[in-house]
Amino acid sequence: MRQLRPAEIGELVKHYQAGATVKVLAAQYGVSRGTVGQHLRSRGINTKPPGLHPDEVPTAAELYRDGWSLARIAEKFDTSSNTVRARLLDAGVVMRDTQGRER
Repeated sequence: MRQLRPAEIGELVKHYQAGATVKVLAAQYGVSRGTVGQHLRSRGINTKPPGLHPDEVPTAAELYRDGWSLARIAEKFDTSSNTVRARLLDAGVVMRDTQGRER
């Protein structure tokens, strides 16, 4: 991994604020996602995904019941699959196993 120059860090911040993801920026600048996150946090930028709003849970549950994966739902709502899973479990949704069968 390489170190970023101050000008590159400024560009990285600008791109993140314009909508680029940490993953994309890490690949673009040839550094780890952790390094990107450190640079952003050191400038007061919160990199934690926003989560799944309670109003979005019914839609997420419907998509899951329609066969969408947790990862696909997470992408749609700009959060993590773990967050989607936790909110769906809280809502009483029965999770599928790795073969797509209800547990």
